[in-house]
This record gives sequence, C-alpha cells and structure tokens, in this order.
Amino acid sequence: MNRKHILITALSILVLVTLSCGFLGKTEPTVEPTKAPAPTKAPAPTKAPAPTKAPAPTKPPAPTKPPEPTKASTSDVDLGEEVRSEDGGFSFRAVPGYTTEEAYGMASMEAPGADPDLGPAMMLMGALGEESYTPEESFAEFTSDLDTNVEVSPPRKIEVDSQPAVIADVSGSQDGAEMVGRIVVAAPTPNHHFIMVAVAPADQWGEFGPLFDAVLASVRFFAPSGGGGGSEVVPTMAGQLRQWAVSATASSEYGDVGWSADQATGAPDTPDCDDYTTAWAAEDYDTVEWIELDYDTPVVPLEVNIYQTYNPNQVVQVELRDVEGNYYTIYTGTPQDESDDCPFVLNIPVDGIYEQVDGVRITIDQSVFEDWVEIDAVELVGFRLE
Repeated sequence: MNRKHILITALSILVLVTLSCGFLGKTEPTVEPTKAPAPTKAPAPTKAPAPTKAPAPTKPPAPTKPPEPTKASTSDVDLGEEVRSEDGGFSFRAVPGYTTEEAYGMASMEAPGADPDLGPAMMLMGALGEESYTPEESFAEFTSDLDTNVEVSPPRKIEVDSQPAVIADVSGSQDGAEMVGRIVVAAPTPNHHFIMVAVAPADQWGEFGPLFDAVLASVRFFAPSGGGGGSEVVPTMAGQLRQWAVSATASSEYGDVGWSADQATGAPDTPDCDDYTTAWAAEDYDTVEWIELDYDTPVVPLEVNIYQTYNPNQVVQVELRDVEGNYYTIYTGTPQDESDDCPFVLNIPVDGIYEQVDGVRITIDQSVFEDWVEIDAVELVGFRLE
C-alpha cells in the first residue's frame, strides 16, 4: 500500500497552494434478474511510571537551528547533472544517488532510504504569478499556514543566483522523532516566485546540510516557459477538484444495464450494503477482474476513494492512467475477509505523481472468498492545472 509522506507532502501542498493562489448522474437501471447466490463458505472454527512534578514554566526554547548556511559552491560537494525546470524557470544540480523528479515547475530529491515523514528530502518550485511579491512577502504568505507543530525562525536575507531571497530554519517532530530543515524564498523577478524546502531527521542534518547548501548554490534562474511578461502563465494549480467518473469499461459485467461497468460512474447511489443493480459486478463470482474509469478533467492526483457496497476488501491493485496513456500503481493488497465493514470506502492517498491523470484502473480478486465484489463509485481527487 502506498504510504503518504506526511510532513514532506504537507509542506509541498502548501508550496503548491502558495504558488498558485497566493501568487499567482446517470439513468435509472432497469430491473434485471437476481443473480444466483454464490456458494456459501462455512466459517473457520506494564505498569505506568508515577507522574513526576512538572517543572516551573520557562521561556520556550528557540527552534532547533541547523548550522548557518555558507556560500557553498558546487566544488565543495560533488553534485551530479543539471536538472532544468522549464515551467518553473530554474535549474539546479542533483545529488548523486538521490531519487530526482521534475514536472510542471516542481522538482524533488529524496535520499536513499529516506523516512517518508522526515526525509532527508528537498523540494524546489517556481512559477510566474499575476501579482508582484517581495521574498519577505512570499515567505510570510507561505509560513502563515504551516502546522503549529512546525517552528520557523525569523527570515534572514540572502541571495540566490545574485537575486534577493530569504532563508529560515525549521524544526518540529513527527511521532516523537525530531526533524530540522530550511525554507528559502526568492524573487528572480517581481512576478517570478521560487520556493525551496528541505527537511531531515535532526541527527542527519550534519550530513544533509552541506548537500542542501551545495544544491542551493547551484540554483540558476531563467525566464519560465510562457515568457517573463506574466501574460502567459505557466501551468499552476487552480484548486483542488473532486470528481466522479463519467464512463467506464470492465473485463466483464453481470448485465448490460444493472451491474454493468457504467454503474460505477457518477456519485454513489447504492443505498446499502447488499447485492444491488446500481453497482458494478463482474460476470462470475470467483475470478480476477478489472474496471477502468474515465474522468472529465485531468488532475495532479492527491487521492482515490473506492466505494464498495458488496463483499468489499477484495481490491488487489489500483493504477492511475495519465493523459499519455501511462499507468502508475498506487495501491496493492490482498483479499481480506472484512464483510462486516460494509459499505466500505477504500481511501488511497497519492504521493509523488506529478503527471496529469484522467483514469483509474482497479483490479479485484474474487477467487479467494468466491463471492461477487461490487463497486458503486470511484472518486478522483487532485489539483487541476490552468
């Protein structure tokens, strides 16, 4: 199962929202014959420490502060090849061995074996905006919505590629583990905005910090795709969109209308957990099957919600289809006998896919418990692009 990068994703979504916002039903089924029931299957037969006296309140400590940044150069640390973000209007040199991705003005680098909540990881984002902001104004906008568990130091003025910028230290915790990091906000031009975020476990910053300094020193700015005048803005996030499928196909279906693949389109309309014609069911009850759903608006995905209304928890794989026809697996599982939890919504967070997707493909395995699985609706949640 895909595991959401909680802290890194939270910071990333705030970056997306800041760059984009701060800156910048179906026919009633006919009656079909009731399905013959599948063969039934017989069921298989410290002591807490005493509380200590709380110390007198003291002045809250300042955020844990990584070492002061130096004006690192790419000669101080051996960096890899240059990565260019044409949409974001920036380039940087990647850290060898890190997983690096770039799309739509966003780039990320994650260390091998990084903790999904704490890193080490970096994210860089750039965009053209309709309004002008100084680095200080952009920084204030970005940090105003950070979680209260994240402490941010006052910003300090620096330069990135000879352009005005501010940098601040970040500290916080996730499940008892301490993390530190940095936020850099730059303004290559009044309408060209750039944010760089880095986080790492506190005990790994000594090794990660010099890499951050080197990558920051390697950043170079140029005019984003669409030109520098602001009349043609590169793709930016236009807001979160929740949508239901508009069409569907399946490996098989029990009926042409009732229990057909089309019954999984639109919003949920099955009233209860039972064998209703208003949900998709495969032709047979003991097979491996799939259903693929199509959506009107391509989005950068955030999550998928699968509404199951009969014998749920037999979903074994979920894939997203991008606008070029490529598939990305976001969930794998095994059939689970949890029929008491029905209707059931399988919520699948999506992290690390920056392509626009407009399709969801779901594979079910009915061969284990030999009974029909029925899917009523599938919701795709994501950011649409302008």
